[in-house]
Amino acid sequence: MPPPSFSLLNTLTSFRFFFMYVFILSGSLILFSSFFEKGKIGFLPVGMMKKERARMTVLLLLLGLFLVSCQSMHPQSRPTPLKILVVDFEADAEILSQPKKVEGWWFSSRDVYNNSSVCEIFADIFARQMKEIIPSVEVYSRVDFKYYSANMKDRLKKNYPRLNNKSLDYLFSRVSPCDLARDLNLDLVLSAKLNKCYTTHNRAIHWWSSVIDVDVALLDAESGFPEWKAHRDSRKYFLSQYSSMEKVAESLIKQMKKEYFY
Repeated sequence: MPPPSFSLLNTLTSFRFFFMYVFILSGSLILFSSFFEKGKIGFLPVGMMKKERARMTVLLLLLGLFLVSCQSMHPQSRPTPLKILVVDFEADAEILSQPKKVEGWWFSSRDVYNNSSVCEIFADIFARQMKEIIPSVEVYSRVDFKYYSANMKDRLKKNYPRLNNKSLDYLFSRVSPCDLARDLNLDLVLSAKLNKCYTTHNRAIHWWSSVIDVDVALLDAESGFPEWKAHRDSRKYFLSQYSSMEKVAESLIKQMKKEYFY
C-alpha cells in the first residue's frame, strides 16, 4: 500500500498559531494570579491562588515545550510519486505462434485470429492508460524501456558472442522484471499473463467477437511480492481486438486505482 500523504505530526503543526494564542492567554492568567496573591485583587483566598498558579505554571511549561518542538517541525514535502515499470506481457505459445486457425462444430465455420505482437501491444495500451487514469504515479516510458532492453541485449551479446539472436532473446526473457526495475531505480512492476487473446469470426452467420483472458499483478520491485492482483475474462461482440484490450485495460486500471492507489 502506498505511504500516506499526511501524518499526525503535520496535523499538529498546523495548530501552531492556535497554541501560541493559548500560550499568551496562560501567561496573562498567571500575571493576574500574582496580583491576587499580593492582595491587589483579593476576592480569592491566597492558598487557592497558589494552587491555581502552580497548575497554570505546569500548563505553561508544557505548552512552551510543545511550541519549541513545533518550531523545529516543517510540513512534509509532497511525496515522491511511485515509479512503475510496465513490462511486456506473457502469453501461451499457442497465442504467439499460431496467427490463424479454423475450428467450429458447424463445418469448421469459425476463424480464430491471434496476434503474435499482442504482448507488446497490450503493455503499451496499459502504460498509456495508467498515465491518464492514475496521474499520481510515474509510469516509466515504454519507448525508453525498449531502448534499455536493446542495450541489455547488446551487452549480453558481447559477453556471449557465440549465442544467436534467438538464444539472446531467451536469455534476456529469463531475467526477472524486478531486477530490471531495481536497475532503473523504480518502485513497482506491472506484469500480466495472457491466457486467451483472439478475435473470432463465424463465416456462417457473420458473427464476430474478441476474447481476452488475463491475469495482472503489481509487484514490489525490491521483494518481488505481489502488492495487487486481478483477473479479467472478457468477450466483446462486434469489437476489434485492440478496442477490447483498451476496454479491459481501463477496467483493470480503475479497479487498481480504487483498491491500491486510493
